Amino acid sequence: MAKIINRKAFTLIELLVVIAIIGVLIGLLLPAVQKVRDAAARLQCTNNLKQIGLAMMNYESTYRTLPPGYIDNMTTNPVNSVATSNPDPIIGWGWGTLILPYLEQEPLYKSINIGSIAMNNTSPAAIALRKTVIKGFLCPSDDSGINTFTISGTGGNFELAKSSYAGVNGQAELADFDTALGLGMFLRGRGVSIAEVTDGLSNTIFVGERSSKSAKQAVGTLPGVCTWVGALPGGDLDGESPALYILGHTGDPSDPHKPNTPQPDGFYHAEDFTSKHSGGINFLLGDGSVRFITDNIDKQTWVKLGTRNGGEVTGDY
Repeated sequence: MAKIINRKAFTLIELLVVIAIIGVLIGLLLPAVQKVRDAAARLQCTNNLKQIGLAMMNYESTYRTLPPGYIDNMTTNPVNSVATSNPDPIIGWGWGTLILPYLEQEPLYKSINIGSIAMNNTSPAAIALRKTVIKGFLCPSDDSGINTFTISGTGGNFELAKSSYAGVNGQAELADFDTALGLGMFLRGRGVSIAEVTDGLSNTIFVGERSSKSAKQAVGTLPGVCTWVGALPGGDLDGESPALYILGHTGDPSDPHKPNTPQPDGFYHAEDFTSKHSGGINFLLGDGSVRFITDNIDKQTWVKLGTRNGGEVTGDY
């Protein structure tokens, strides 16, 4: 006769205890996994900016200036008031396009004659270039599911590849006159030389993050209004400079626009610097370093970092 063996089963209380323990472990694990992901994304973003900085220095070695913020029809020095009386850009290709050969993207750069073809050209090559998504211009944290966006410009609607990085024009709002005469590193129509950075390369922001946080413009709410391609002539910006898509500002001493800080109307303005990293933003400085500048940086220190030759003494940050 077979022997009957009695096996003790889990009681309901024991099962509930096991489930509770598993739940606690998952609750502890998920934040740790998220922190690892955030750290990896921030590191990749830092590397992106370092590569952009190296490309800019290689551009400067070739042309003896940094790339212009964007190319336009100005043929005289932009400090000449006559030159700035015609603010509409004709070509519009931006600093991101101009450094393509130094980012291992020379075939893309050579696919179109940047020096003579307007950015709103409707040739297949121009269309393809404008829509090309380049991984090195995208922060992994800035994932909104949108890699291109469409705006209205002179000649129709244009699809542009998104970027997570904007150059610094200076402190002022991005009206066209200010874009040409900005105190920052990237101006309309000309490149800035290293000799002009009298505040010191380590005290001057070159490029910073602009994420796809909802940004308010006069035309409404635009996700991720930033591209590496350039400033489209006649962009749908209701009087704002087309350079808004590739440049940003820090605000001036009387009206600082700190990192990741909504303005009094409650919106992140499209010309400001924002990121989806927790607590701050990655910035490329002129010495090639990448600094994580926290959201609680002193307001006046922040605006001083936006100028190349303001003569200010920058505080700790």
